[in-house]
Amino acid sequence: HSRFRSRGMSNKPEPSEFYILEDDEKKVEYEKDEKLTNCGMFAIRKEDHTIGNITRAHLLRNKKVLFAGYRIHHPLIAEIKFKVRTTADSSPPAAMNKALNDSMKECRKLKKTFNEAVHTFKQAQLGRGEEL
Repeated sequence: HSRFRSRGMSNKPEPSEFYILEDDEKKVEYEKDEKLTNCGMFAIRKEDHTIGNITRAHLLRNKKVLFAGYRIHHPLIAEIKFKVRTTADSSPPAAMNKALNDSMKECRKLKKTFNEAVHTFKQAQLGRGEEL
C-alpha cells in the first residue's frame, strides 16, 4: 500500500492520512535502547508537535526522567519519535504512561475552566440584556 494516495500530479497526502491509522498500523510502538540503560524510543503515529510538545513537557517535569526529546522526521509523515531515558527506579514506558495521563488530566482541567468562563460570560451578557 502506498503512504501517499494519488492526487493528480501532487504527492501531498490526503488529510485523513494525518489522523486515521491504517489497518496494519499501531498507534504506539516501543523499542528498548540496547546501548543505554533505562532508555528507549517510542514511535507515536498520526500525531504532530501538539502532542509532542505537551508530552515532552510532562516527561521533563518527572524527576525520574533524565532525558526526553522528540523529533518529526518529515512534515508529510505524521509520526513522532520520542527518546526517553529514566533513572534506575523507573522505566521509559512507565514515564511515558505517566506523562500521557498527566497531559489528559491537564486537558480536562483546561476544558472545565474554559466551559466555566464561557458560562460566566453568557450569564453576564444575559444580565445586561444583550443577545448572545
